Amino acid sequence: MLESTSAFLASDPTVLAVQILMAGAAFIVVFLVLFTTRDILLRTHSFLLQAFCILLTAVLPIAGFFIYVLIRPSRTIAERAMHRDMTALLSKLSSSKKAEQQKPAKPSKK
Repeated sequence: MLESTSAFLASDPTVLAVQILMAGAAFIVVFLVLFTTRDILLRTHSFLLQAFCILLTAVLPIAGFFIYVLIRPSRTIAERAMHRDMTALLSKLSSSKKAEQQKPAKPSKK
């Protein structure tokens, strides 16, 4: 196993360091593309925006990711739905409270 791994790695320390740095950079690029893909799929249904953001991050890894963070929708689809439902619920509650306040008080029977 060690022999097969050493076939890909150089024996020169400088070249080995460059190889390790390139492997780390490749790992970061793959991570950023996968993170962007997962995140944009949670934030929009627009195929064009999804494809643009993924390609932007893949072509310009670090700068593209920062641009993506600036242009992405601020809320996920689930957060927008929850906010919409909460707003509808609050408006129903406030309208029912107003209706209760507008009803005349019933005289008490003695």
